[in-house]
Amino acid sequence: MIEEKIYKNLKEKYGFLSSWAIWKLPTSTPKSNTGDLSIFDMPDLLLKLNPNYVFVGLNVSNTHGNKGINEKNIWSNFHSSYKYQNDYKLRYALMNTKYWGSYMTDIIKKYPEVDSNKVKLFLKQNPNIVKQNIEEFKSEMTILNYILKPVLIAMGDTTYKILDKYLSNEFKIVKIMHYSNMIGAKEYRKTVLEALKNI
Repeated sequence: MIEEKIYKNLKEKYGFLSSWAIWKLPTSTPKSNTGDLSIFDMPDLLLKLNPNYVFVGLNVSNTHGNKGINEKNIWSNFHSSYKYQNDYKLRYALMNTKYWGSYMTDIIKKYPEVDSNKVKLFLKQNPNIVKQNIEEFKSEMTILNYILKPVLIAMGDTTYKILDKYLSNEFKIVKIMHYSNMIGAKEYRKTVLEALKNI
């Protein structure tokens, strides 16, 4: 669970850029309800949130023609309703595990680009951006309650390299495959749980 004060502080400062690994469960299709944010209106929500693990993506996802980055709904990151989204695979991978309810964020804020190669090129050309975002990330973790030292779970190689380079002295960091990889949900869950089995 998480304290209400911490939750509200994160919501105010990072609610448009981050989220929690909790989703409404699918009904009609594997992708159904992935973008249903009513899950965050549950009266017992704080009891289900887990600040011990933080899943970290590279950069905030493309809005797919929906609202702009500063107009997205609170906690909508990683909760896309776009028909080609892969967020549902992450939901499937974490369902009924101790990672359900974990905090989720991106290491690079406010740079919506779906092509990771373009993101890597941008960061290579703008090295100060990485350092600025590392400091922003530390501030975010301080709000989450830095003293707990959550395990950082890097989604993808590039994210892992950044976290390992700048934060390995402060956090335990584990790498998992990114959910955008072209494998099915069941296989993705298998690879994720295998990567996380020793934490």
